[in-house]
Amino acid sequence: MRARLKLRRHAAVLALSLISLAGVACKAEEGAKVASSEGEQAPAFETRDLAGEGVALADLEGKVVLLNVWATWCKPCVAELPVLADLHRDLEPKGFTVVGLNADVRTKLPAVRSMVAEQSLPFPIWLDAGGQAQTTFKLNGYPTSFLIDRHGRIRWKREGVILRNDPELAAMLEAVLAEG
Repeated sequence: MRARLKLRRHAAVLALSLISLAGVACKAEEGAKVASSEGEQAPAFETRDLAGEGVALADLEGKVVLLNVWATWCKPCVAELPVLADLHRDLEPKGFTVVGLNADVRTKLPAVRSMVAEQSLPFPIWLDAGGQAQTTFKLNGYPTSFLIDRHGRIRWKREGVILRNDPELAAMLEAVLAEG
C-alpha cells in the first residue's frame, strides 16, 4: 500500500514537471497579459483545418482575426468557446472572424470534432497537432488569443479566458474594425 502511494506521488511530480517543462498550462484567469509585440506582424503560420485542407494566416489578410489557441482538455478554453462563437456571429458581417487553433494531439481529433459539433461552433477550426504554435506564437498557456488586424499585425493578446462583454477586447475590436 505504501509503495503504491509513493509511486503515485512520484508519477504526479513527474507529470507536473513535464507540464512545466512544456511551458504550456491551462490558464483560467482573465487578462493575464497583453502583447508586448503589439503592432508586429503576425508570424507566418500554415496548418490544416478539420477537413484536412491547407490553411494559412496570410490567407486571412483583409479580415480582422481573433486567433484563439485552445485544447479540449482545458476547461477554461472550453468555457470560452460560446463567447467566441457569439463574437464571430455578431461581427462576421464587419469583416471579422474567429479562428480556433486546436492544440490537441492527433489521437484526440474525434474529441475535437465532437466538441465542435456539440457547441455548434460557427468559426473555422484549425489543427496544431504537432505543436508548432507553441514556438511560433511563444505560448505560455491555453487559452491564448491574438487579435490580428486587416494588415496582419498583432494588435492585442490575451493569455487567459475571454469573458462575455470583455471591455478591453471590445475597445480593441471597435478600434481595429473601424480602421477599415
